[in-house]
Amino acid sequence: MIVGAGQTGLITAHRLLQRGADVTIATSMSSVELRTARAQMTQLTLPSTLVTERELRLDMWASLVPFYQTVRLTTHTQQGHTLSFTGDLGAAGAAIDPRVKLPDWLEYFEDQGGKVVIHGITVSDLAYFTRMFDGILVTVGSGELGQLFPADPSRPLAAEDQVVSQVYMVDWPAGDTDVEVYSLPQGEIYVIPTLTAYGPAHSILVTARPGDDNPLDLTTIPPRQRDVHTYLGSRLATVLPDLAERYAQAELLDERAALCEAVTPVVRTPVARVGDGFVVGLGDALVTTEPRTGQGWNLSTRAGVFTADRMVEHYERYGGFSEAFFTDTFSVLWEQHIQHTAAFSHMVHAVHSGNLPPELMQAMARAGTDTEFANAWVRGFDDPRQLTAMLSLL
Repeated sequence: MIVGAGQTGLITAHRLLQRGADVTIATSMSSVELRTARAQMTQLTLPSTLVTERELRLDMWASLVPFYQTVRLTTHTQQGHTLSFTGDLGAAGAAIDPRVKLPDWLEYFEDQGGKVVIHGITVSDLAYFTRMFDGILVTVGSGELGQLFPADPSRPLAAEDQVVSQVYMVDWPAGDTDVEVYSLPQGEIYVIPTLTAYGPAHSILVTARPGDDNPLDLTTIPPRQRDVHTYLGSRLATVLPDLAERYAQAELLDERAALCEAVTPVVRTPVARVGDGFVVGLGDALVTTEPRTGQGWNLSTRAGVFTADRMVEHYERYGGFSEAFFTDTFSVLWEQHIQHTAAFSHMVHAVHSGNLPPELMQAMARAGTDTEFANAWVRGFDDPRQLTAMLSLL
């Protein structure tokens, strides 16, 4: 059983189904409810993730999606320096509104023979289900289920909380690259071409360092006054006037196209006891990544496929699972992937904390004049292992 129908849960479910497992998804929202829900955070489907989706026949929008391949990164430091470079990912990526992607995947999962239960799951439910299923994967990182897995202080993912504000815009004035990323002392700003239910649009995603003195933290606005679209435009004008001018020329996609929420990056322990059995965390239940690195769905996909493949191979050999098996699986994931994402997060934090190593500043300057180096840097977004090796972050 997989609890949750987000990116992690659905990727894992489709991979297990593809490999012959009997899989049930339990989700509190039907596909219809997912389509009509409030906006979710835009996620980058980077090239390697897109390859995985194609292998699982989950790339359903190839003729509609506005693919991206070039990324411009502009950094404004506290010391007044501006460093900018453009790199090529080497292959196409995509961004698709989760309100399109997830319900389509859920329905396709049923079409392929998977079972779906539309019902909220409690901890007591999990205790009962451990007697019915060989394994239960919890991919929900919030609420009662998210509290099952305590934080693991030995594996710090990032240095600080984030506030995310986002709007989907249409008629966005085109830039000279596909994706734009602005890194400022106040936060990071992404401009991402995105497929929505209404067609192509642009997601303007802002991750801010929390604080009353930060103009990009929209949670400082009283809830009754909060209009993310309007306030974000005025706040952008104080930090990036040129981008604010383009923002003013575009239109909000619809009344549900904005969000503002807080994110606390954390890594949790992978196994929790419930009743006489145990359940396993995966995806958001275990790792809440910093949105400013754009690694959410990239890491979720790697974790889902790796865990599914390891489960099948282990089950075929031993006929069952243990807590030790899942603890070891997560340790391997940490070593191979998650720690590199953590290093990426710490690098972004260092840029604006006053602790930026001179070698990293020199590398950013080099990327502005060395095309191959800039390409390698941008391709490191797709695989942070390359980035940490190139920049000696570990």
